[in-house]
Amino acid sequence: MPWFIIISTGYRAGLFSYLTGLLFFIFNLTWLWSVTGFGWILLALYLALYFYVFGLVIHFLRRWLRLPHLFIAPFAWVTFEYLRSFPYFGFPWFFAGHSQYLHLPLIQISDITGVYGISFLIVVVNAAIADLIEQFLLKRFHGSKMDSTVFSDKNRKVFWITIIIPCFLISLVLAYGYFDLRSNLALPEGPNICVVQGNVPQGVKIKADKEEKKKILLKYTDLSLKAAGKNVDIIVWPETMVPGILNIDPKLLDREIDRLSKESVRTITDATFANLILGGTAIDVQNANALYFNTAFYFDRHGEYVDRYDKIYLVPFGEFIPFEEWLSFFSYMVPYSVSLSGGGERTMFELDTRKDDRYCKFGVIICYEDTVAPLVRKFRKDGADFMINITNDAWFHDSSELDQHLAVMVFRAVENRISITRAANSGISSFIAPSGEIYDYLDKEGKYKEIEGILCNKIRFENSVNSWYTNHGDVFPILCLSITAVLFFAALTRRIFT
Repeated sequence: MPWFIIISTGYRAGLFSYLTGLLFFIFNLTWLWSVTGFGWILLALYLALYFYVFGLVIHFLRRWLRLPHLFIAPFAWVTFEYLRSFPYFGFPWFFAGHSQYLHLPLIQISDITGVYGISFLIVVVNAAIADLIEQFLLKRFHGSKMDSTVFSDKNRKVFWITIIIPCFLISLVLAYGYFDLRSNLALPEGPNICVVQGNVPQGVKIKADKEEKKKILLKYTDLSLKAAGKNVDIIVWPETMVPGILNIDPKLLDREIDRLSKESVRTITDATFANLILGGTAIDVQNANALYFNTAFYFDRHGEYVDRYDKIYLVPFGEFIPFEEWLSFFSYMVPYSVSLSGGGERTMFELDTRKDDRYCKFGVIICYEDTVAPLVRKFRKDGADFMINITNDAWFHDSSELDQHLAVMVFRAVENRISITRAANSGISSFIAPSGEIYDYLDKEGKYKEIEGILCNKIRFENSVNSWYTNHGDVFPILCLSITAVLFFAALTRRIFT
């Protein structure tokens, strides 16, 4: 809100906006320091540019169109959030709407607008407050004299419009949310899933020798065996927790850990009669070159390999180096000895449940991919009945990153009216309903980060067909982008011909 008022004054709007963005991202990305201090500052410097351009655009539109913030800022804000949502050129994190992930009635509209609708509403309220302050407080006194025009008929109309629009939109969104929540009070239960959280410190995992790898494998195997007798349909390990390579013959590389990893698969399935989703690394050879993938392996109840999903959207400078031929000097920023390769297709897995011997379909997304809204939407549109997210946030210890990551995933569930189960190495392992409710998560005596254990619960199915968002996608942010473009063209025209 103060930001909008300062932009209106025109005093170095771009510089102030950039500094606002820089401070915002530096503060909220502090968890990145534990991985790369240089990357933390560099990312903050880059992301602040979105705030910089937003500030310039708002100042330009206000100057030449003479419209209140209320009719400009919400559309422009959503426009820049949408532009920031593209995985390799932006960072789909810290959207304004993400802050409301625990307010279920408010976020149900996301099944139409995506998270952008909540961001829009937040900015509408702040823009309205900024307009009221600008019109009726800052202009009320000129020096020591009261401005008698403040309460003119025109200003009274502006006052009521500025009050009514936000109140109407909030009421509409809340009414939609309460109605939707009441219509889905009792959701049918789906398969029983058990997620395993081993809490292996990243410093141990990334530098593990042969013996350490055996200990990691044994820890996850022993935790998985605790699911025996619980009638579990799927046991899920987090991202990259299998220390061996599961998609090659152990004799090929002649490594003991590969053989032990495969033996663990059979040990678990024999004891639990459950299907397995295991996060690990896959190696393929193409044109005499070895390619490495961040992979989710699927094994059936008999320990037989079924299929795999290779992570499609990799983290730039985290899992690979963009334009590596020209930017090889950034290799020290990548925590792996080689850059990973991205997968080429969405894999749909089939599950036979113990409940009624029916088959259902599910997809897997790995770590950062739950921030890519179109990917989850496409899985849902392909026919996924539920989703599984596997992640390893141990890089960031018990920082706010773990909570922020979970908040983002809540919106993927609401947007597509689909349950999502999350298996995280260090937390926060959880079950999220199609309403966005976090109905279960692993905790010990109130602690839910950096703990180990298993979490078993049933998937909740939605009582409806695909959501509007699933069927049509990002129509709302594209509409906001179009309106911003029209406003910008109108302002530019007025500037040229005035």
